[in-house]
Parts: sequence; C-alpha cells; structure tokens
Amino acid sequence: VSAPAANALIYVTLIAFLALGMFAGWRSHRNAGLFLKAIKSQSVVSLSLNFLAVNIGSGIFFSLPEVGTIAGITGVFAYAFAAGAPLFIFALIGPLFRKHNSKQWSMTAFVRERYGRPLHKLYAIICSLFVGMYMVSELTTIYGVFQLLTPLHPLAPMIIICMITTVYTAFGGVFASLMTDAIQCVLIFVLITIAVITVGVSVRPSKEDIERAGLVKPTKMGGELFVILTLAIGFSDMYHQGFWQRTFASRSDRDLRWATFFGFWLVFVVTALVGMAGPLAAWAGTWSPDSDVPGSSAFFTIIASMPGWVSGLTLVLTTSLSCCAIDTCQTAMFASLYDMVEQKVSIWVVRGAVILLNVPVIFLAMRAPDILQVYLLADLLASATILPVMIGLIKRFNFVHWTDALVGCFGGIIAVGAFGQAYLGNRHDGWRLLLLDGGLYVSDERVLGA
Repeated sequence: VSAPAANALIYVTLIAFLALGMFAGWRSHRNAGLFLKAIKSQSVVSLSLNFLAVNIGSGIFFSLPEVGTIAGITGVFAYAFAAGAPLFIFALIGPLFRKHNSKQWSMTAFVRERYGRPLHKLYAIICSLFVGMYMVSELTTIYGVFQLLTPLHPLAPMIIICMITTVYTAFGGVFASLMTDAIQCVLIFVLITIAVITVGVSVRPSKEDIERAGLVKPTKMGGELFVILTLAIGFSDMYHQGFWQRTFASRSDRDLRWATFFGFWLVFVVTALVGMAGPLAAWAGTWSPDSDVPGSSAFFTIIASMPGWVSGLTLVLTTSLSCCAIDTCQTAMFASLYDMVEQKVSIWVVRGAVILLNVPVIFLAMRAPDILQVYLLADLLASATILPVMIGLIKRFNFVHWTDALVGCFGGIIAVGAFGQAYLGNRHDGWRLLLLDGGLYVSDERVLGA
C-alpha cells in the first residue's frame, strides 16, 4: 500500500471510530452509572459482539496462523476452541457475583469485599499489569503490520490510535467502549468475510500440494493445545477486567448465558478462519518451513500474493481490531486503577494516570517483544494464582482468610518452578520454566505440566 493510500485508510478509519465513540459516549458522559459501570445496559446481540471484541485483536494475524504452521489444522481448531470456551465460565460465575452483590461491577470490587484491602491491592495491581501486557502485545502487532503493509513509520499511527481511543473512552467511559466495540465487530466480521471469499477464490492448492505440506492429520501437539490453551486463556481471562465489565453489563443472567453461547461461536468462527491462513500458506507454497519467513508471517505471505486492494482491506481490518482491543484495555485499566484507590479520587485523576501509562506501553511495544511470549507469561501467572481468589465464591470456604489466598497464589507460582526442576532434572532450567523460555511449541510435556 502506498504512503498516501495508507495514510488515508488509517486516518479515515480512526476519524470514523472517533466520531462513533463520541456519539456513543454522548449518552453516558453525564451518567456516572453508565460511564463507570454500564451495569445491565447491554442486550444479547450487543453483548455477543462485545465478547468477540474482547477476545480478538490484530495479534490474531500473527499468533493464529503460526499455530497452524506448527500444529496443523488440529492446532488451529484447538486455539479457536480455547479462545471462545472460557466465555462459559463467565456465564456460570457471573450470576454468583450478582447473587453476592447485585451492584457488583468488577472482579477487584468483589475481592475487596470478600478478602479485604491487602489482597484487593495485590489483585488490582496484577489486573493492571495484565492489561498493560495485552496493550503491549497489541501495539507490537500493529507496529509490525504497518511495517509489513506500508512504507510509513509505524510510531505516528500507533500513537494516534492510542490518542483516539483515549479521547472517546475518556468522554464516554465503559458504555462508549461497549457500543463502539459492538459496531466495530460488525464491520470486522464483514471485512473478514470479504477477505476469506477473496482468498478462497484466488488460492486453490491442489490435493498433491496439501498432502505434500501435511498439516491435515491430527497431531499430538494439537491435542495438547486443547488442554493447555483452554486452561491458560480461561484463567487469564479472569484477570482481564474487560470480560468482567461485559459480564456485569448484561441485562439479566439469561441474556448473559445466551450472549456467551453466541459469543463463543463468533470467536470460534473468526479465529478458525484466520488461523487457517497458516496451513493454507503452506499448501499454496507462499510459505514453507525451510524459508527464512517465520510462521507468524504466514498470513501476510498470502496477502502479498493478492491484489493491492486486499492489502488495503487488511490495513483497515487491523486498524479496526486494534481500536477494539486498545479501548477495551484502556477501560479495563481504568477500572482496575479506580478500584485500587477504592473510588476515593477524582475520575479524571485516574484517567490521567491511564493516559500516562500509555507512554511506557508504547515504548515497550517499539522494542518488539515476542507477542506469543508476552501472552504465555500472562497466562502462566494467571493459571498459578487465580484459583485461591475464586474459592471466595464458595460459601463452604467462607473461613478462608486473605492470608490463605495470598499463600495459595505464591504457592501456585512456586509449584511451577518445583515441577520444572523435577521434570527437567536441574534447578536452572526448571525455574526458568516460569519464563517459558522455550515457548509453547516444545517436543516434551513441560508446558502441559506447568
């Protein structure tokens, strides 16, 4: 995409989303309830689309095809299932929170009520770090996409994306994020459908090409990914305030259950379609394991073989996905920080803090960390620490004190290192399992055990 065309596509898209966000925020900017919480404000349709929005970002164009190039079709469907299945956890747990406190609006608020201030502060900090990691990975992705598809320096549009989403979320709060995400997801679904049809018509590998490249037969790694990714993503979603905001925004428990059902299928279809770009690139010969091109770029090798307008469509799509992801992360970070100070400071002070936190996030994103590694670290930390907190929902465990839950969290982290030392046979490699140095795709069962 040429520089003038890229600038036009990116900034027209962003201006449209700014106008949409300001329009959506007009209803909520003077209503503290809608601005902060938006409790019981969303229908089944809107909430289903929002569950899709909180699950996807432009990172899917890197991580999903990479799974397909390594674990084949089994891996793609494992990832698609794992991305959507955790929504059912919220359908089960959400009503329990409402029963505990009908005015509940965040997970951190529940932790404060159930365990008191010490664990509440720790949980709010972890939630903020989680959202920050998601923002880093999302901005890293959009930085890479702009580098691949345009001659532009990615820093300027990346900063402007953060500025645009900050403006309309600061104006309209959670409600504006919910409404814009729903409309953006309709656009995203249309764009993905057009892209899939175009690729399906243009790329037609022969049966011999498919058999030669492989990736069709079930694999051991693909089977393990069903377990690893479902548990990892499910536990990490518990720390993402964006999921809780959408859970508490449902008008009723019935609406929440239906929204998670439809949301699961939306997430499954979108992620599976994008993930199939990996095997398709291998079958079509645009990517191969012997090339210098990493599997994470398989999607873009297909785009490179398409007409120029497809690259433009992809640019609009990734910009839209990034707006969805970033505004969700910004409102989630606001919720975590506002809860951390127990809602005792001005909303605008917290908004200012969120704006300032964009600076280190952008700086880290420019250093181009391994996107999958960032997600894996977040998922491992969540898997090791969330269960002691969730025990607080069970009445028979009302005797559990905040110190017990805190010891359980640290015990979960230590257990990962201890398992690594026992499994790998030495202290150095065993405790480095906490960093998941080898990534997700290893030949043994260390990641499954962790």
